[in-house]
Amino acid sequence: MIQSFMNINPSISSLFENFNNAQQENNFELAYSILQQARQLLEKIPQTNILWAFYYINRASYFNNTGQFLESIDSSKKAENVIPYRKNDDLRAKIESSRAVSYLNIGQYDDSFESVNYAIRLYKKLNITEQLALELITCGEILLRKGDWNQAIKHYSEALLIAKKKNDKLLEARTLMALGFVFRGHRFLYLAIDHFREAERIFKGINFNPGLASALYERANTYVTLKMAEETFALIKQIEEITPPDSVMRSFLYNFQYCLHNQNEEFQQAMSCAHLLLEFFKKANDRRGEADSLEKIASVYYNLSNMEQAKEYGMKALNISKEIGDQILQNLCLQLFQDIDNAIANKAVRHEF
Repeated sequence: MIQSFMNINPSISSLFENFNNAQQENNFELAYSILQQARQLLEKIPQTNILWAFYYINRASYFNNTGQFLESIDSSKKAENVIPYRKNDDLRAKIESSRAVSYLNIGQYDDSFESVNYAIRLYKKLNITEQLALELITCGEILLRKGDWNQAIKHYSEALLIAKKKNDKLLEARTLMALGFVFRGHRFLYLAIDHFREAERIFKGINFNPGLASALYERANTYVTLKMAEETFALIKQIEEITPPDSVMRSFLYNFQYCLHNQNEEFQQAMSCAHLLLEFFKKANDRRGEADSLEKIASVYYNLSNMEQAKEYGMKALNISKEIGDQILQNLCLQLFQDIDNAIANKAVRHEF
């Protein structure tokens, strides 16, 4: 039995390494298959063994990356149950890190903030700076969603400093992307584009297509705001060339199509794209995405001069935004309501004449 366990341990560790490599390449089908292989080996050892905790942490990571955030939270809890009496700060940090991402993606920002700060304290104590930088990026994103731009920039800048000191190109590119989001949110659109371009350059240099696709997507997203349709379509074509047909990234292209149809006043096509986005985010239990999709549907109804439906869907979006504490989405909804009231008032004035 002892000899059997000694053979299992390195085999599982090797599978976990392969799992991480598959996830890095966004090959989630392969990653899931590897997890299943690890599970079969783990069934031969007691569930109190520390390897089960690593299994559940990896499972939580897989669920986060495939949009199954509630399942990820459940897996994090199972990992936690394996280590109640073990003083293992590294495992605890991994669990809290995974929880932070899950809570962030379902819009529970206070819970996410608590978890990520716990992870930050542990990684500082352990002096694991690369992981610390990743937690700083997550924390920055939470602060961004809560409307605290200055603190978000502070966290991203600290992460970027770590990346440059460690000469970690992947981390550097991810941080540049995060800073691009901040500048875009502040309407410094060309500065945001510069950061996305620099991230693209790094991702190309390290031959990391998943990151490159994300950087191209965000630059294209910014071009949409600038109404640069030709440039946007060119980037969409590049993204399609480097992403598999079943990639989650493909679903993000619905957003482009929605925006472009809106700009071209092709509102029925825009409505179809918005409903596709809503369906996708509901399946993923992504409350933030759901609220954003509802706001898009409301905006299309506004463009179609259907103010009653615009208010109905806008209120649904606002209620979820308040529930999850997303100030950015709340502001979008409130601006939409103001536009609706102005349109109704102008129509009433025209009727008087």
